[in-house]
Amino acid sequence: MKIIAFAGSNSKKSINHQLVQYVASLQENIEVIKLNDFDIPMYSMDTEEEDGIPDDVKSLDVKLAEADAFIISVSEHNGNVSAFFKNNIDWLSRNNRNFLANKKILLLSTSPGGGGGKSALQIAEKTLPYFKGEVVQAISLPNFYNNLIEANLKNEEVKNEILAGLKKLA
Repeated sequence: MKIIAFAGSNSKKSINHQLVQYVASLQENIEVIKLNDFDIPMYSMDTEEEDGIPDDVKSLDVKLAEADAFIISVSEHNGNVSAFFKNNIDWLSRNNRNFLANKKILLLSTSPGGGGGKSALQIAEKTLPYFKGEVVQAISLPNFYNNLIEANLKNEEVKNEILAGLKKLA
């Protein structure tokens, strides 16, 4: 089984990417990728009509197709998923509407505050099934800087949820 993990953030210091890296360290068959490595323009119908689907969107779709399951951590911007993550989803769905078909997803979010990115988590949990992905578990890690210290998760409850979520991906 191949699992691909990524964060829905374009920040070089993304705490959601750090969370993904931590989760990936718990199991051997997880490949961590960065969506930043794909040069994907802001979606617009005009761009699509004039230039077609960008090559990097097609490359990302091919990469995601290699996976049996995903670990995705979404960042929260003003109570929503990041525009960066939404843009990637928009382009991927234009290239292949069912790009998540038959894929299980462990969905995560974190933030520096007590909310743990729950608003973005809930939005992503509702959105991803439109593309035929199955969210097997959604987990929020609040107070990131107090809970993930030197690649060690201090919050045992969340750690146990993550381990249970990884089992559900199998």
